[in-house]
Amino acid sequence: MKITRFAAALGLSLATVASTWAQNTAPALTTYYAVKDALIATDATKAKTQAATLTAALNKVDAAKLSAAAKKALATAKAKASAISKTTDVDLQREQFEALSTNMIALAKATKPAKAYVQYCPMAAGGKGASWLSDKKEVRNPYYGDKMLKCGSVKEEI
Repeated sequence: MKITRFAAALGLSLATVASTWAQNTAPALTTYYAVKDALIATDATKAKTQAATLTAALNKVDAAKLSAAAKKALATAKAKASAISKTTDVDLQREQFEALSTNMIALAKATKPAKAYVQYCPMAAGGKGASWLSDKKEVRNPYYGDKMLKCGSVKEEI
């Protein structure tokens, strides 16, 4: 493992390196939750504003510390957050949120910034199903808001 040898060469434990990565992505994850909460409330204006803040937070993540897969997830997350920030059409925002969530889940798994729950709604994305991250175990569906607020389940804890 290159990372383990690199960390050891610097006199760092793997836990210290992982902690640094987590601190690096924690602000982005917190802002992602704000986008999710705006979509739960079907507040397109707030989702747009929070997505712009998320794009800025993702731009501050040090990609040099990420694996190739995590770098790709970061780049896609930036693009999807940016797309959400450019519209007040909540249906379009929710479409972009699906890919944003897939990539934020990958980043959270790679960096483990804080306890997070992967939640899943089988009806989202035109019946294909879609996942999202939450900082709470209680399901609140960002894809349908108050129409089907509790539709979904916790699939994984990160």
